[in-house]
Amino acid sequence: MKILLVIFLSIFILACTGQVKEKPKDAVAAEKSETLPTTCQGAIETIANELDEDSIKTLKETKKEDLVMFHFSWGMGIRNGYGLWAEQSPIRLSCAEQVGEKDIHPDNASGIIMEGVWKLVNGKNM
Repeated sequence: MKILLVIFLSIFILACTGQVKEKPKDAVAAEKSETLPTTCQGAIETIANELDEDSIKTLKETKKEDLVMFHFSWGMGIRNGYGLWAEQSPIRLSCAEQVGEKDIHPDNASGIIMEGVWKLVNGKNM
């Protein structure tokens, strides 16, 4: 009886572990970089297009000068998810270009992106 239980558990564990195949880290990074926009405007448009109804409602109810309250939540997601911390990040450099700089801090770049999304959602001129 114990032998059957051990065999059954072994088969079950092997079946479960065989179905989950992790991609190599370099493949994940390559896949992610292929799907990310390469400009500040591209990031703004991508994020705006992915917003759900609740997020749109929140942005419509938020004053532009109050976007800073999202710095440690939404802003962090932008900085991390769009690679703004990476040396020579094309999105960050593109955001810097928009404000007449060669490069800017990732915090500032995410702020530019958040403001751009806010403007799109609220129908303001970019």
